Amino acid sequence: MTRTFIAALVLAMAGAASAQTMYRCGSSYSQQPCAGGSEVAGFAPRPASDIAQAKAAAQADAKRAEAMEKARVQQEKNAPKAMVMGPKEVASAPKVAVAKKKGGKPEEFSAVQPGTGKAKKKS
Repeated sequence: MTRTFIAALVLAMAGAASAQTMYRCGSSYSQQPCAGGSEVAGFAPRPASDIAQAKAAAQADAKRAEAMEKARVQQEKNAPKAMVMGPKEVASAPKVAVAKKKGGKPEEFSAVQPGTGKAKKKS
């Protein structure tokens, strides 16, 4: 009962609101007139019939969406199982070749600042 009363009170207050006059002052809008400003009609609240029509459309959309979801779930239940094509074993990662010195040990990297080492002679 209290919800119905509150809803009726809100609707009554919304119906009592009237459109405001707005003024365009250059590139901005204001509720107060300004020098050189032009009057622009404000936005009026929507009539109750528009609100009722929008609610009915929203309810119809919700019912349609629920029916579509049920149909999709039913289709997924009856759908054939997915087939996996390709090798049954997972391929191993490729091996990386490492450069080795004559002694069988891998080469070590050492950073050298350019211009500090001996210059090679051109022959």
